[in-house]
Amino acid sequence: MRTTVLSAAACVLLAFAPAGRAQQTSQEQPGPPPATPAPQPPPATPAPDGATRGDQDFDLLAPQKPPDEAAKERDRQLMRDLGRRRTMLQLHQLGGYATMATVTAAVVLGQINYLDKYGGGGDTGRWITPHAIAAFTAAGVFTATGLLAILAPSPLEKPVRLDTATLHKIAMAVATAGIVAQVVLGPITASKEGQLSQRDFALAHQIIGYTTLVATYTGFLVLTF
Repeated sequence: MRTTVLSAAACVLLAFAPAGRAQQTSQEQPGPPPATPAPQPPPATPAPDGATRGDQDFDLLAPQKPPDEAAKERDRQLMRDLGRRRTMLQLHQLGGYATMATVTAAVVLGQINYLDKYGGGGDTGRWITPHAIAAFTAAGVFTATGLLAILAPSPLEKPVRLDTATLHKIAMAVATAGIVAQVVLGPITASKEGQLSQRDFALAHQIIGYTTLVATYTGFLVLTF
């Protein structure tokens, strides 16, 4: 009897033992990790007042201040000075042609007068007055032409450099010195009438005359060509 009871108890234990181990195994086995929540996007920054997402029309530069009345007056004065300079330089160019013509006439008549007196022309003296008139006319035209360039307004600064304008100024500076020397030397030569030194003064007067003529043509041609 006792043996039968023990056998029945053993069978009951064996029947429930797999279920208990399975239940224990399922409790010991780790489950899947908990799901990580998805990152939330940052909150949108509110647009500035008066601006929208699609409004891309804006200025990168600061607004410019409109010119005041003083600036407008300076601009008007600049345009007036430039117009006056253009007119005076056009007259200066025309004066250049007249200068070449009168200086050439003075030098030619001076050469004829020199040959008449010292080259076997008989010393008639008939070329003295025409030469004097041509010489003083050339000096007057030369002076007026030079003043047109000197007095012309220069509202824009120009750097000093070696160009055709600079060569023109150098050549005309030499011609100016020659004109001044001729105006002084001519009357001195005439006052030496009857003296041996007159021929030396006349030769110097002739050399300076040709130098002045060459400088005048050089100053004109460097701007023309």
